[in-house]
Parts: sequence; structure tokens; C-alpha cells
Amino acid sequence: MATENTAATGKVRLQYMVRDPVSADDGRDLLEGWDYKASEAMLDGPVCRRVAVVDIDPDTGAVNAGAPFVPPKKGAKLGRYRIKDPTRPHAADFQQVSVFGAVMKTMAMFEEADVLGRPLRWAFDGEQLLVVPRAGRMANAFYHRDSRSLQFFFFEATVSGADTTVYTCLSPDIVAHETTHAILDGIAPDLYDATSPQALGLHEAIADLSAVIFAIRTRRLRLEVLRLSRGDLRNAGAFNEIANHFGAAVAGDARPLRDLNSGVSFSGPGRRPASHAPHDISEVLSGALYLLLVKEHDDIKRAIAAGAGGLEEEDGGQAAGPGDEELYQASGRALAIAGNKFKRIVFRGLDYLPPGEISFADYGRALIAADTASNPDDDDARAFIRKEFVRRGIVADAGELVSPPPTLALPADLDLDLLVRSDWSAYQFAEKHREALMIPPNVPFDVRPRLSVVKTVYRSTGEAETHECLFKVAWRENRTVDQGGGFFDEISIIYGSTLVIDRDTGEVRALLSTSPRHPSQQAEATAANNAMRLAYVADCFDKGLLEIGSPDVQIQNRTLRLRAMGQMLHMRGH
Repeated sequence: MATENTAATGKVRLQYMVRDPVSADDGRDLLEGWDYKASEAMLDGPVCRRVAVVDIDPDTGAVNAGAPFVPPKKGAKLGRYRIKDPTRPHAADFQQVSVFGAVMKTMAMFEEADVLGRPLRWAFDGEQLLVVPRAGRMANAFYHRDSRSLQFFFFEATVSGADTTVYTCLSPDIVAHETTHAILDGIAPDLYDATSPQALGLHEAIADLSAVIFAIRTRRLRLEVLRLSRGDLRNAGAFNEIANHFGAAVAGDARPLRDLNSGVSFSGPGRRPASHAPHDISEVLSGALYLLLVKEHDDIKRAIAAGAGGLEEEDGGQAAGPGDEELYQASGRALAIAGNKFKRIVFRGLDYLPPGEISFADYGRALIAADTASNPDDDDARAFIRKEFVRRGIVADAGELVSPPPTLALPADLDLDLLVRSDWSAYQFAEKHREALMIPPNVPFDVRPRLSVVKTVYRSTGEAETHECLFKVAWRENRTVDQGGGFFDEISIIYGSTLVIDRDTGEVRALLSTSPRHPSQQAEATAANNAMRLAYVADCFDKGLLEIGSPDVQIQNRTLRLRAMGQMLHMRGH
């Protein structure tokens, strides 16, 4: 439990397990540190204002003592958490410190000035996320909104011919993945209640890509992977393979839980998803975006190598481009640059997501709109995304990913500060512009908390800032279904719109919506997503995963309303 050892402000050296335990069994160099600038008290546990490790004994239910915080001594600059023996990853204090460090680092990735540019908010009431490193014995780890917690489990398994205990809290990619579920739930809370496998699969894809970025930002792992792969991300298993140790333990062979370099697609080349379940189809989206990282790394690597004079002469005397050694030498710097650019593109698009049910195409539109606002002069990455989304069958045509120009003109005297601050002003604005925001007549709506954000952007002219107001509104509509088994005829679905306003000019940058009346929703991708939803819900009923009359499965006036589908998915396992 927490004691009086605290540091009110200053830097704290946090640590986490460098890599998946399957490749770290020698007991050496298991931890990597990073410096967290604390603006709050740091307590034993570890515990801070926003994250608290609660180490519960799975057998007795007692709360174990937490790792002690050691304030900086006189003349020292960094506080730290003490681990008695940093070569024993199965020890309680090692796991407490490691999982805390990984959770906090994942949060920091999203809060950086060039991503969200603001402190995170959780989807639940309260500021503190609870982290349980040993929640019990089973092969799973999950985020649970109702208990405000991340829960990591452990289980016995045979890995590489040896019996071992697999602790999911020690896998940095699993910790980053589950933390991202909590983060994304705060950004787009309607996805938690989504009925579409694409909406639920978006959660999985973003969580997997967050694990990739986390791995890239782990220095020792980054250097080792680049050395083993000779700087080629197509061969960089530690980046594109998620949860190697967990996957090997569950499957009984040396394979990861998911491979983002697998070429899975809805149509065209590549294999199809194993099913339309969210985890399976998530690889279509994460695979498309992982190739963007590969492409950016290749381009930057070649540019660095060429700029360093790494040009070879062919027999004919013409420059052939950088050689293999020059490319390898450039790969580390290139990965740092490409990783940061990739992080900005993938994560900033989340702010532009409309509330409610989301398809992969909706996310693609949000991603492209956000990147266009941040970096309007460089369309290279966006062109690649459009092409890859078509190749993978996410959309039938690249034009589906271009948001229609907004028709809403804002009055010159609109007080954006009041709009952000006042719920009453926000509801008046939404009612006045109901038609432009795609809200159906006579349907109640919910205006979400407005955000006024400042983000750092990097353009050809150098570093700059963008100032935005994000205005989101959501409502419910019913859709007819024909497989209610006599119990229901309709399903209730959340729709919504996001209005992005330039704070400096007062102009509308983008209007994105999932309303059936919005032009973007007339495309084939929407019909495919709707069909996938109906098939998935029917499959969940057939398998007994949904039980009519339970708190999360309610029928009123022959209309089905589902809740916490995301929670059910997470608790079922990965």
C-alpha cells in the first residue's frame, strides 16, 4: 500500500520490461528506463494521481505491499522505484514497477504535443486507472471500464520445451495494447458499446499499432531488431509480431498472437481474415497501416543514406543508389523519424472520429482529414493509405476516403470559447444546425464535451501549431433486422458527427459523420459494414455470448439494444 514516500514534482526514472519474456530469459538487461516529469505526488505501489498499481494476491485476495518510491537524495535529479533484484522478473516488485512504467509510457505517447496535445481523459468517472498485475490464473489480459482497471493474468505453459509461468504484465506489447484500449475508450467511448465488428476491430488495430510504436521507442529493442533484420522492417519480427511469448504459450509453437505483416485483406491479394470476428478483421486495418510505416522507413532511410554520400557506381558509371551497408547504417535514424511521423498520422485521426459506430472506412476518412489539416502540402502518406485501403478491400474506390466539403458556414460572431465552456450554448448550436450536423428531426441528441486543442505540426516550412475546436454530437437510430428470432425487429445503433473548427480563422476544417444521410455513408463500405454487423450479432447469439434479458442485452418495443460489447470481447480473450 502507499506510504509517505512521495515526490511532489520533478523527474522520476520509470522502468519497464524491455521485451517479451520469450527472448529475455538470460536474466540480464531486462529493464529500460525513461524519465517521467511528475507534477503530482508519487507514492509506493507505484501510485500516482492517474495510475495506481493494486497488487492483489489471487489466492487470498490480500493486497500485497507495493514497490517503494525512493525520492531523489540531496544533489540527485531523479526519483525512482526500488526493485530488490532487477534480474528476477517473476518477483512482485519487478512486475509492479514494470507494468506501471509501461502503462505510463503508453499514455505519454498519446499526450505528446504532436499527437493529442492534451492530458488524457478516461471514459469512466474519476482520474485514476487501476492496474492489477496478477489478477488471477488464466491466459488473458483486458481493460475493464466498469471496474476502472487493467487486469493482467498469468498461467502455466510450456514454451520452447520448458515449463514456465507466463505473466502477461511482463509483456510490454500486451501492456501497451491493453493501456491503449483504456485510452481509446476515453477518446471514442461509443466504441465500447458498438455492435459492428469493424468498430470493435478498430480498437484492436489501434491497440496493436500502439504496441508497435512502443517497441520502436524502446531503444535497446530497436537497436537489436534493426541489427537482426539488417534494417528491414519487413523482417523485423519484434515490431510487426504482437505478443510472441503469449502466442507461443497458447498455441504451443513459436508464433505470435498476431502478425501485422501478414497481408490479410477483405478482397484482392492476400489471405482473408479467419472470421469476421473483431480480432481477426483487425489485421486488415493494422496490416495496411503497418505497411505505411515500412514505406516511410524505406523512403527516409534511402534519403538519409543518399544524403550521406552512400551512392555506388554501376558498371556503366551511373549512380545506383545507396548500398546495403549505407542503408543499414541509416536505418536507426530513419526509424526514429518514420516512427514519429507514423504515430502522428495514426493517433491524430482518432480525434476526428465521429461518435458512434465506426467502420474502417470512417477511420480512414478521419485519419486523412486530420493529416490534411496538419500537413496540407504533403499528400504522399495519404496517397499510400488510399491505395492500400483499396487494395485490401476496405473501400472500393479511393474517393470514398475523401470527406465531402462541409457546407456549414459559421457566423462571424460565434463565441468558440463559450461553445467549448457552456453545455447550454453547445446544445443551442447543435439544435440550430441540426440539419447540417445530420441529426434527424425530432430525435434527441447528446453533445459531447468540446475540446479546444493545440497541436504541434511539422511542415515543409518548419514546426508550427494548429488550434482546433472539436465539436461532437451523437444520437440513436433503429435499423431493421430480419434475424431477431421473433424477439426483436430492430437494433438500436449510435450515430454521430464531428465538426472540426479552425480556432484562428473560425472556418470549418472538416465535418465527418456516420449518419446514413451523409454522402460518405452511401458507399459500398457502409453496406459491407452493416452486413458484417448483422452477421456478427447473429453469430454472438448463436454461440450463447449474448443472452436476452441480461443487463447488457435489452429489448424494448421489439428493439434490441446492446451494451459493453467491447468489454465482452476483451474478457473473452485475444
